[in-house]
Amino acid sequence: MSPPAPPSRRIAGWTCVAMGFALVVLLGLGVIGPGTGDPPPASLGAALMGLVPTLALAVVAFVAGLLLLRGGRGSTRR
Repeated sequence: MSPPAPPSRRIAGWTCVAMGFALVVLLGLGVIGPGTGDPPPASLGAALMGLVPTLALAVVAFVAGLLLLRGGRGSTRR
């Protein structure tokens, strides 16, 4: 088991997790999304492809937060 992460790393980790979660919620509510001022896309596939960058950013922020919270490997590295 790894040692607990330092306080600054835990704060950064929880911030990233919260940011990723908030992005997914805002995306689901329709506050942010592809082309909010443009006419709606012609097909569902085009709409989903427009959501990919925002969703990818949310997933990356969430995973980065989890990695920060997990802590370093310390002396367990071989």
